[in-house]
Amino acid sequence: MEDRRAGAGRGIFTALPTAGIVFSYLGFRTAIDLGGESANPGRDIPLAVIGSVAISAVLYILLQAAFLMAHRPEDLAHGCAQLSFTAQAGPFTGLAATLGLGWLATLLYVDAYVSPGGTALMYMTSGARILFAAGESAAGPRWLTTLNESKAPLASVLVMWVVGVLFLLPFPAWKLMVSYITSVTVLTYGLGPIVLLVLRRSQPDIRRPFRLWGAEFLAPAAFVCSNRVIYWTGFKTDSFLLALIAGVFVLYALSYHFVARLPTAEFGWRHIAWLLPWFGGLWVLSTLGDVDGGYGHLSFWPGAVAVAIWSLIVMELGLRSARPAAETAEMMQLKDRTV
Repeated sequence: MEDRRAGAGRGIFTALPTAGIVFSYLGFRTAIDLGGESANPGRDIPLAVIGSVAISAVLYILLQAAFLMAHRPEDLAHGCAQLSFTAQAGPFTGLAATLGLGWLATLLYVDAYVSPGGTALMYMTSGARILFAAGESAAGPRWLTTLNESKAPLASVLVMWVVGVLFLLPFPAWKLMVSYITSVTVLTYGLGPIVLLVLRRSQPDIRRPFRLWGAEFLAPAAFVCSNRVIYWTGFKTDSFLLALIAGVFVLYALSYHFVARLPTAEFGWRHIAWLLPWFGGLWVLSTLGDVDGGYGHLSFWPGAVAVAIWSLIVMELGLRSARPAAETAEMMQLKDRTV
């Protein structure tokens, strides 16, 4: 019985990144990326973030309840794993076809093609805004800030489109693509809590249109949760992801030093050195873990505890590696400038 409970708990958590659950909730990121465009960020950002997550939670719970209640008790006697549907139909489409609701099955198929368009539009918008900010802060090429007549960052939009198309090529299945996208996105979330605490400590008096309550507690908790999601994605996905990040970083460093020939002192090696133990430690834990190809030296719960402990150590390293307060103040002033 205990083994069954442990396996059930393990399945619930590993399904978060691999079954599209976390992916389904990533839309709140758009509200944060575009929060600077709001006239009242202190009101609009919490409303958009909490509202989007709450609405999604209600919809998914109702969908699951409707799916389960549409079956006879005997259909679920051996668990949902024993359910099967004709052809390649998904659960809801297969259920609709089984009940003779052909019009509903057709509607679900049409929606499966149409609904991702809204997601693509929002990600294109937020991604282009991030690229624009990278060009504006000199973290990327200046041409990323090119605007068209409508004041939209045309160059950044085109880069986002090209990268999005290329990103589809190596992934033969939706599930695999979701695992990688979830890990990449959650990895970027991990930087947020550290940046927040750095700004709280080095720039306590800076003007904040939006102020997060309980940051000293929420930031470490968020960092631990982000790293656990990456860990639960599994060894194979993490190995590919971290190798990709390492390759891109090497290309960026070579471009910075040998193509752009920018000052070495401004690259900030000592301020980013903590990224190596962060990424390297996650990879080692994934290798030792028992999720998706790991060697299994760490069972599920000890692995989750180890990730939490390592996350707190890495967070402290990140905070100690922050730029001096004066340099941070200059960067914040640069952020407030407009092109």
